[in-house]
Amino acid sequence: MNVWNGNRMNTRDRSTGRKRELLHCWIVVIAVYILFLSLLPTIQVQATLSLDDTVQQLLPTYDTYIDQTTPDVSYTTTTNLIVSNAYGNDSKEWERDILLVFNVSELSPYAEITSATLNMYYYDYDVTDPVDRVLSVHHLSTDWDPQNVTWTTRPKMVFHNISSAHVPASYGWMTWDLTEDVRQAQLDTTGIVAWQISDINPYQSYNIPLVKFKATETQTVYSPYLELQYIIPLTVTTTGPYEAYTNTEIRCAGVLLAGGTPPYQWYWEYGDDSNATEQNTTHTYTAASTYQITLTVHDGSGATATTTTQAVITENSTEPQITLQHPYQGLYFLNTKLLPLQKTFIIGPMDITVDVVSYYPLARVKFLVDGELCSTDTEAPYSWRWTQRCCGRHVLKIIAVDSLETSSVMEHTVWKFF
Repeated sequence: MNVWNGNRMNTRDRSTGRKRELLHCWIVVIAVYILFLSLLPTIQVQATLSLDDTVQQLLPTYDTYIDQTTPDVSYTTTTNLIVSNAYGNDSKEWERDILLVFNVSELSPYAEITSATLNMYYYDYDVTDPVDRVLSVHHLSTDWDPQNVTWTTRPKMVFHNISSAHVPASYGWMTWDLTEDVRQAQLDTTGIVAWQISDINPYQSYNIPLVKFKATETQTVYSPYLELQYIIPLTVTTTGPYEAYTNTEIRCAGVLLAGGTPPYQWYWEYGDDSNATEQNTTHTYTAASTYQITLTVHDGSGATATTTTQAVITENSTEPQITLQHPYQGLYFLNTKLLPLQKTFIIGPMDITVDVVSYYPLARVKFLVDGELCSTDTEAPYSWRWTQRCCGRHVLKIIAVDSLETSSVMEHTVWKFF
């Protein structure tokens, strides 16, 4: 009997122990979950939170409020922000204003802002329900010390409000459209924008309502933030402006600054009725002038960007002088001149020979036929044997380049057969 009772008691003890272990496990799980929830808001709030490539949320660099009833007290570490009107039934010394500072300098300088919305979480009020009170945002025109600002040391405010919103009947987010002000701040070198939120319409009665908002110090998802929506358009530039001498090659490069979707199509217009279709290219001007260069780029999504620069070309008085010695104005057969003519006719292979006089050492002479490079000679006498069989009119071009990369060009039309 005693043995049976002992077994029954041991079984009961084991069952009770398992229940206690299970209870302990649940307590640990609940504790970990509560700890996770307590950390979650802190994890979610970042100084700069990018949602995607067109929306960005910024927390205030500083936020606080100033209180006319306590003019020398600083509230920079407060967890709530308060607004109230100054005008009671018998005085006008009850004003409270919110001060906010944002830094938009981290935004891409090529971003085009489509909207900028200030978001404040209205969570409570004191004294009287502020429903339908108008809270206005004003630009702060002077620098101020956000670490120690008080009513006494408050910054100057531009009285004309730039945006306003009505206090809702229930707690929640309030928003103000500040697009134009943020666009102006983007143009500023500092990228700093500061605002004051006020209730400027006289209440003129007892029990002035105090409207309360969450501050950044709360470190929750209810902290105030500025939401920016923007696009980054296709933006390009060149390595210009350019300066060069006539008949001297310039190197033009297209630069993609921002935006765009591959592939890209590049189109250069040099201002002298010539063009090119590469991103990086070269060009040679033959006449002195100031030319406008236009670069147009089309991307894969159909967007287009255009930029202009200029090339200042001056006459080159030290360029090499080229003289075509052979062949020139005559009928040639198998490299031999048969008779003189006004034009040049060639039958069979032909040695193309030029004489070049240059102030500076000559670097190279290039021989081209119809714009296609056929040979480059770096030593005198400068010549190239034209053996390619062809039939018809062709343009023979000679380019001489000296050690300073100054070049000169000579062209001669010939008719070649076989």
